[in-house]
Amino acid sequence: MLNWRSHSLLLLASFIWGFSNVSQQNILQFLGPITTVGLRCLLASIVVLPFAWNAKRDFPRIRHSGKLLAVVTAVAFGLGVCLAQIGIGYTTVINTSFFINTWTVITPICIWFLQRVKPGKFTLLAAGITLVGTFLMAGGSLDALTIGDVLCLLAAFVYSIWAICLTEFVRKFDGALLISLFQFVVTGIFCIIFGLLTESFNWQTLPNAIPDLLILGVLSTGFGYVLQAVAQTKVSASVSAVILSMEAIFGALGGVLFLGENFTTISLLGAALIFAGVILVQTTCESEILTTQKSVLGASKPQPV
Repeated sequence: MLNWRSHSLLLLASFIWGFSNVSQQNILQFLGPITTVGLRCLLASIVVLPFAWNAKRDFPRIRHSGKLLAVVTAVAFGLGVCLAQIGIGYTTVINTSFFINTWTVITPICIWFLQRVKPGKFTLLAAGITLVGTFLMAGGSLDALTIGDVLCLLAAFVYSIWAICLTEFVRKFDGALLISLFQFVVTGIFCIIFGLLTESFNWQTLPNAIPDLLILGVLSTGFGYVLQAVAQTKVSASVSAVILSMEAIFGALGGVLFLGENFTTISLLGAALIFAGVILVQTTCESEILTTQKSVLGASKPQPV
């Protein structure tokens, strides 16, 4: 039976993230990228805190190994968000959306090497289709890569590591809200300190940044990442990565509608292929989800420390 609830939550998260890419670029007119990440994560912490407080009973179950995994997850999250926020300032929203989307292909490969769990054939097929679609969305050529594009590709790699760590933590300790709050607080504090030390900050421009900051902090970072964390309790990292590839399409639409960026014929073809990959994973991969979950859980049971 297909897990439509988890799939729908992931699709909603991809919608929020895609359209928030417009705010990610707009806000750079008023704030530095690192300061932006710090403020949006602190806002997200406020959003998540009431929900995490109700789930605080899960905390005593987390042993030393779980705390180490939580730290790695938070570091990967913070690094990925910072790379993406910096990168979007040097490229288009469309390119940002689809270059970061390459994590849908990187994730199954990382799982293969890190957890020795080979992705199923339909997941690999869906990832391959998504890769081709992402390549076409980039214009069918890598010759015109900018520094922003490279940073977004690096962010995609870091995001794949983060997704795997997040999935592992949530399955072992059932603490989706707690790990979300932890990564927001850690990233927020460090980025605010680093941003204030290295970036210029003008209090007079802050009111202009508030609308985009609320979109990024409350919707994108607050609710978006929590939706993913909750959904991934029932969906493997490989499959969730392919579903979340819809973020690229939503992000591109946001760039077209709000920033005047353009779709080309080849980019539309790429979008169609990505959508085909999402449909494939939703309709044929549920048996692979169960197989992957059993393999991962059987190979990595939490050990008392």
